[in-house]
Amino acid sequence: MPSTKKQIENLTLNQLPFPANWISQKPREVEKLLSEMPVEKQARCIMQCPDNQKQNLLILSEKAMEVVRVLPPEEIYQMIKVIGEEDALPVLSLVNDDQLQFIFDLEWWIGDKFQPKRALEWLDLLDQCDEPKIIEWFITEEFDQKVMLMQALIKVYKKDEMTDSYEGTEELPHYTPDGVYDIFFTTEKFEPVKKLLMLLVASHPSVFYSLMEAVIWYPLTLTVEKAYQWRMSRTSERGIPDIEEAMGVYSHLDPESVKLQVPDPENFLDAEIYQLPPQYLLAHTDSSTFLGQCVTLLQDQNRLDAIHWELVCLANKVMVADREDPANLENREKVFRKVLGYINIGLDLAAEGDPGKGRKLLQRTWMQFLFQAGYRRLMSLKWKAETLLKEQGEFLNLLFTSAEREQMAALVYRFPQINDPTKELLKAKDFGTLDEIRGMENLLLRWAFMVRFAKHCLDLTERSMSQYLEESDIPENKSDMDFISWTTTALARFSLFKEISCQPLLEVAARSFLDLIFLPKIVNEDSNVCNEDIIESFHNQLLQIPMAWRDEDRKLLKDVIHQCVQNLETQFSRIDPKGQIEWKFTQGLCIKLTPPRGEEPANAGGTR
Repeated sequence: MPSTKKQIENLTLNQLPFPANWISQKPREVEKLLSEMPVEKQARCIMQCPDNQKQNLLILSEKAMEVVRVLPPEEIYQMIKVIGEEDALPVLSLVNDDQLQFIFDLEWWIGDKFQPKRALEWLDLLDQCDEPKIIEWFITEEFDQKVMLMQALIKVYKKDEMTDSYEGTEELPHYTPDGVYDIFFTTEKFEPVKKLLMLLVASHPSVFYSLMEAVIWYPLTLTVEKAYQWRMSRTSERGIPDIEEAMGVYSHLDPESVKLQVPDPENFLDAEIYQLPPQYLLAHTDSSTFLGQCVTLLQDQNRLDAIHWELVCLANKVMVADREDPANLENREKVFRKVLGYINIGLDLAAEGDPGKGRKLLQRTWMQFLFQAGYRRLMSLKWKAETLLKEQGEFLNLLFTSAEREQMAALVYRFPQINDPTKELLKAKDFGTLDEIRGMENLLLRWAFMVRFAKHCLDLTERSMSQYLEESDIPENKSDMDFISWTTTALARFSLFKEISCQPLLEVAARSFLDLIFLPKIVNEDSNVCNEDIIESFHNQLLQIPMAWRDEDRKLLKDVIHQCVQNLETQFSRIDPKGQIEWKFTQGLCIKLTPPRGEEPANAGGTR
C-alpha cells in the first residue's frame, strides 16, 4: 500500500487516499490522514467522496470551517440537497454569508417568482443551527431583499394618523417590541420570523427600525423587482444566465468556435476569492461510458479543474433553458444526466469511439461544443421520427404496441428520449450513449419496414384495419392488436386457406389453426412447438410478393416471423383446440366469435 505522503499527492488525480468505507469503519485513521493534509486537499477529498459520506468526512476534519470556506457554493448546495436540508445542519452551521446567499438565490425563486413558503422554511432551518446563522446573513444582505422577505411574512402598522389601519388583522398573531410598531404575522408558522425580529431588535435596533419603515412604505411590486434584479446580478456571476442566453446552448455549433482556446480554471473564479472547482457533475459519470473512459486518461489537473467549471456552467444553462427548478433534486439529477449524456454522445462521435482521441479532444475542446454535437445527432434522430409519424401517423397507431406508441411519443418530444427498460412502468429518459441512438435508428428502420410490409404484403390499409377491428371480438381491447398480431392472423389464414389476408378468423377456424400449426407434443415436453414447414412455407410465400426486397428487409422479415412463432408458443401452445378456450386471455389473433346469420362454419375462412 502506498505511503501516506504518496496517497495525499495522488489526491490531485481524483483518487481518495483511503477506501471510502473507512469513513464509517475507521474514522480515527481517516481523521489522522486528514490532519496531515492542507485545507485545499481536504476539500478535494470531500468532493471526491460518495454523496452520502461527504458530511461525515467533513465532520472528521479538525479544520472543518476552513475546509467549507474553500468549497464552492455550488458544491455545498449539491451536498445539502443530496443529504437533505434537515440532516445537513452541521454543514449549514459552517457556511459563510456568500455561500448562504447562493443557496437562497436558488431556493427562494422559481423563475422570477419569489417563494415565501420556501424562504420561511430556510429561516426555520437556520434557526435550528447551534449558533443561528440567519442574523449574520440578514445584517449583511441587500436591503431590498430583506424588505421583500418581510413584506411576504408580516404586516406592520404604527399608531399614527397615516398607518393606523388595522383592518383584517384581528385573527393574526401579534408582536410589538416597543409599543410603537405593531407586527402581525401573515404566515401560520411564524416563530422563526418572530425570533429573527427579536434578535434584530436586541443586536441591531437601527436596522430593525429602518426595516419596519420600509415594510410599511415600500411599494410591494417594485421591491420584488429590485430584489430579483439583485438576485440575477449575483447568479450571473456564478454562471447562471438569463433565459435568452441559456437558450443558446441549443443553437447549432459554429465551426469557427471550435478553434477557440479552451478556458483556464482562473477564467471562472473571482480574483478576490479562491475556491476549488465543484466536482459533483463528473461524480455522476459512469466510468464505463466513453466519457468516463476518456476522463480517466486525462492527467492534466489544470484542464480537469477547468472541465469541472465548464460542466457546472453548462448544467446551469440547461437548467435555465429547460425551465427546471434547481431546488428540486430530481430535476437537478435529470439535468446532470442529460448534460453528461449529450457530451458522451458528442465526444464518442468526434473521437470515432477511440478513448485516446477522446482524451485529446477533452484536452482542447469546450464541453459546450461536445454537448451541442451530441444534441445535433439527437435532433437528426428526432427529425427522422417526425417524418415517419407525419407520413404514416394513424397507420402506425394501428400497427404499434402500447410500448411502441410510448416510444414514438418520446422520440418526437421536445428533446428525444428513450424508454428505460429497467423501469417496471414505461418511463422515458434522456439518451446517454451513441449505442442508444444507433439502436433507436435501427428501430425506426424496423418501423418503416413494418409499414411497407403491412401495406404491400398484408394488403392492410387504415380503412381495412378499422373494419377488421370493428368486425372482431378478440382482442377485446382493440389497441392490443399490433403488427405481430396482424402478421400472425395472416399466417393463420395462409395455413388454412392458402391466402395472405388479415380478415378476422371465425372461432372454428382459429381452433383449426391451432390444431394445424403445432406439432404433436413430445413426451415430457411442457408445451407444443410450431410446425417449421408451415412457417417456412409462409415465409417463402411472402417473399414472392413484389415489394422490392432488400437484404435488410429479408433480415427483418425473419425477425418478424420469429416473433410470431414466439408469441404463438407463449400464448397458445398449452391450449387444447378441442376444449374450452378463454380467447380474451390470449393475444396474437384477430377472431370473430359469432358468425354472421346464415354463414356456415364450413366457410369459416371466407375468400378475398
